[in-house]
Amino acid sequence: MRLEHIILDILNNKKKSMFVLLFTLILFIASVLTFPTKIVKAKMLPDKDSDSFSVYLDLKDGSSLKQTKSMVDCIAYTLQKNDNVLNVSAFLSQGQPIDFAGLVKLSSLKDKESQAELMVNIKRFKDRNITSYNLVNILRDEVLNSCSKDDAIIKFIQLPAGPPVLASLVAEIYGGDSFNNQRDFALKVAKIFKNQDTLVDIDVLANRNFKTYSLKINNNKALMSQVDLQHLKATLYLAFEGIQVGVINDRNKESQIPIFLRLSNSKNITNHSKDALSSKLSALKIMNSRGEMISISELVTIKESLKEPEITSKNLNILINVIAETSNDSQIYPLLKSREQMIEEFSKDYDVIKTNMLNLAFIDKKTNERFDLVFDGELKVTIDTFIDLGTAFIIALVLIFLLMVVYYKNFALSAAIVLSSFISIIGVIFAHIIMDIFTKDIFYLTATSLIGFIALIGINSRNSTLIIDFAKQLVLENHLEVNEAIAKAAATRSKPIILTVLVLVFASSLIANDAVFGGLGVALIGGTLISYVVSMFFVPIVIKNSLKRITQDSI
Repeated sequence: MRLEHIILDILNNKKKSMFVLLFTLILFIASVLTFPTKIVKAKMLPDKDSDSFSVYLDLKDGSSLKQTKSMVDCIAYTLQKNDNVLNVSAFLSQGQPIDFAGLVKLSSLKDKESQAELMVNIKRFKDRNITSYNLVNILRDEVLNSCSKDDAIIKFIQLPAGPPVLASLVAEIYGGDSFNNQRDFALKVAKIFKNQDTLVDIDVLANRNFKTYSLKINNNKALMSQVDLQHLKATLYLAFEGIQVGVINDRNKESQIPIFLRLSNSKNITNHSKDALSSKLSALKIMNSRGEMISISELVTIKESLKEPEITSKNLNILINVIAETSNDSQIYPLLKSREQMIEEFSKDYDVIKTNMLNLAFIDKKTNERFDLVFDGELKVTIDTFIDLGTAFIIALVLIFLLMVVYYKNFALSAAIVLSSFISIIGVIFAHIIMDIFTKDIFYLTATSLIGFIALIGINSRNSTLIIDFAKQLVLENHLEVNEAIAKAAATRSKPIILTVLVLVFASSLIANDAVFGGLGVALIGGTLISYVVSMFFVPIVIKNSLKRITQDSI
């Protein structure tokens, strides 16, 4: 057999054996270096192509419903100009019906006049030539160019491929002597995020103080003017809030439709000031018991107050969230860049302490005021998942090593089997590189890719065991020389090994293009192909010395 002669020639030639080992080592090092060089990027799960997405709008606190509607109209008009957009549903002063993403994105808490949500339905994947996440990136730029204002935060929310999180990247800010100081520090963090090219939809989830105005009826003046108090209250409600005056029935509706009456444009005050409110009140008059018209401004006092911000806490600790989404990138890379920039820029005014693998603490050099920065969101899920899978991989290697030690009673041979299994990472990495070249979007090394890598350990170990057991049998029963036995065993077992490889390749190719399980399919394809090469050329070299010892001991 030609393959047998090739393997035997390599085993008998020391230079060729060293070349195979050195070449394998170079490929292994090259595959590992793809991570720090960002040739292969890691991500929890790739972006998911869906038929809908949401747009969250937050104006400056205290903005009127009229201002919010104006922004919503602009966003909806810009979105509908795209041919891929089917329809847009707008929800003013309320969140849209709760969906998978809205469960943790605080959609149900959007009840202010300055807030709105839009649900956008787009064409099905087969009817468009662009993925939903790439379409969102295009629409985001168009909307921001057409409708953006300094006091408006516009965020594009897509259905997550994995578990729902508040945002792709979340920076939790703790500490500070006051809430205002805490918010000011959060704004500094947000500024660093805005410097990153691949971070979008950056927002600081902390309200600012703003003035509010309430109307207080002067009871004494109202009684002296012979104005009915209930009539006065009803007039004010009619002017600013509206009163339900009846209902209407519709055979197409399950419930009655309320009818509200409100004075025209009386609720909409363009200029949010005390003077503008006084002007509105001056235009309202009410009739007293004598039939005289009394100006309501004479009976009502405008009370000015400061609206304090809403406080968010976690584990009884007050925090401010700075959130950001990623645009065609993993979370870890802009985070690391942001982290480095924070350490560099904040070191001028703060003592920076690394409290964790990623988390930081900042102590003001003048006041000793401390702020703690804790990273969360999809980033944390990604890191936790990769750590768990990495731990599972190490445990799998250790267990395989112990099983081989029990079976062969030889540490060196067991280590060679484990080493050959680990070498399959070469195929996993290079398969991802090839897919990245031939696909439009970045092909990430995902959590499912690592699952495929773990599965390959068992496959590769099986291949090595087949060769070792058959070679041992040939030495003991047929009295063949060790190198000759290994070459014959590898060549003989090549057929069942290649059949296993082909079955896995064909089966895995069915899921290679899947958004979630594509990494698993590609990892199995690349890993199994490399496992065959490793089994035929690398394994024979690393096992020959150990096999000589155990066969001599058996004799």
